[in-house]
Amino acid sequence: MMSGRRSLAPVEGWQIAGVSARGASHLRSRAPNQDALRLWQGKGSSPALVLAVSDGHGGAAYTRSHIGAAYAVNTAVRVLARDLLPRLITPGSPPDLRLVKRTCDEWLPKVLVRCWQERVRRFTRRYPFTADEIAPLSPEGADKPTDSLTPYGATLVAVLLTEEFHLYLQLGDGDILTVATDGTVSRPALPVDARLLGNETTSLCMAEAWRNVRLAFQPVLGEPPSLILLSTDGYANSFVDPASFEQVGADLLAAIRADGLAAVSEQLPDWLAQTSAAGSGDDISVALALHLSK
Repeated sequence: MMSGRRSLAPVEGWQIAGVSARGASHLRSRAPNQDALRLWQGKGSSPALVLAVSDGHGGAAYTRSHIGAAYAVNTAVRVLARDLLPRLITPGSPPDLRLVKRTCDEWLPKVLVRCWQERVRRFTRRYPFTADEIAPLSPEGADKPTDSLTPYGATLVAVLLTEEFHLYLQLGDGDILTVATDGTVSRPALPVDARLLGNETTSLCMAEAWRNVRLAFQPVLGEPPSLILLSTDGYANSFVDPASFEQVGADLLAAIRADGLAAVSEQLPDWLAQTSAAGSGDDISVALALHLSK
């Protein structure tokens, strides 16, 4: 988990920043921030970026969801940056975009979910469940949970940015907004998950969770978005309707153009805390990628 503010130096036309704010309801109940975020940028001949946010589930059964969220964003960076990229890009040679898309569709979901599940299972072996953690999961009289993944339940929203293509990834709820140079806000063409209703969400802890991974692959054919925003669902749930939330993308781009990304990211923790208090009460995490126009 990463709380507060973080920004990284520009890399090949992009600058990135991220903020995770503990929700108002969690402050009142003294619950931890169950969100996590991670930013990664390549070096040298690999000018790629990965941004990831995750929301650990609330509820009595999800006693380690903040740990599951931290593993989710760390796994996203590991798989996207260290496992996937070397398969797709050879320095000095343009990638075969058809092969890139096929690899993302066929290889990525299973590897991503398997890696997360292996990591949380290793954590459980090292730190077994306590009696209090077992109680909400087990049938009466059982001495261990029927499902060792459930306590770590979390969502994942991530993006991989390269010079040649952008890959958007989502499992469960959360949001991705892209903002064009003229301030027009849109969303990547991710497949719709009809199960994301109310407080229901798909999760990394579900059986065959890889089937719930949704991808949108976009070759970079022209000017990329001026701003890409990833957020956990506590942000959108603080607004009365999707249009009001989407306006945040245009407003943030205008503020960044006026004051700079560093100044805006300094203010974001307070803005998100106020948004949570007036809205969902939930933790809110936001990751931003700003395209630096020449």
